[in-house]
Amino acid sequence: MAKIILRSAFVFLLLPSLAWAFRFSPMVVEFTPSGSRSTQVLIVENPGDEKLPVQIEAFARHTGKGGEEIRTKTEDFAIYPEQVVLLPKEKRNVRVSWSGKITDGKEKAYRLVASQLPVDFREKNSAPKKTSVNLKFLLQYVASAYVTPEGAEPRVIVKQVKKAGPRKVSVTFANEGTAHRVLLFKSLKIKASQNVLLELTGKKEIESINLLPGDTAAVELETTKEVPANQELKAELTLKESDN
Repeated sequence: MAKIILRSAFVFLLLPSLAWAFRFSPMVVEFTPSGSRSTQVLIVENPGDEKLPVQIEAFARHTGKGGEEIRTKTEDFAIYPEQVVLLPKEKRNVRVSWSGKITDGKEKAYRLVASQLPVDFREKNSAPKKTSVNLKFLLQYVASAYVTPEGAEPRVIVKQVKKAGPRKVSVTFANEGTAHRVLLFKSLKIKASQNVLLELTGKKEIESINLLPGDTAAVELETTKEVPANQELKAELTLKESDN
């Protein structure tokens, strides 16, 4: 059971210098299995004054039993070009086309990863650098990609509410639908019989959860009242319109 599934896209800074940074967008990419939206264009840009080698890869994505994200290299996308050397101030388009299959009507989730390659460009016949170790800044963008078939929809429910302490409850959410859903909610009310233990209109821990189809996620929340030991706990959840 997943505990916390963080929101979609992020950037890894692998070494502490901004001298060789590049840009990659968009960070959330929506595909359809067929038609014009089965191909999308990504942009890589070099705002600096040095040449930059960049590689783009695709990974299938699912959630492990402990809530960790698991990625597997996939050939479900055709990426052109997969590797590019960006000249100073250059911006390039990268064409990404879905080439996989969906047979169960469920959305598939992926990561598109753009990584700077550790290549040292040196002019022909130039003298080697005096430093014995040449550490460069390496940047990696990790974007979310979803391939969503027609009719796929999320269906988020509260699967379980249980006591986790004198003034604490554990709430388990589940996505029993066929598409992902980020938990942005209007309200969450926890009750024991008719006694309201907790009423929220927004909570950071919950809004960071991205539930893929079939995923569950458990969140512990502090209550404003004592949690009774022998009463059934219930939750009332109202979600906002979700983003990605």
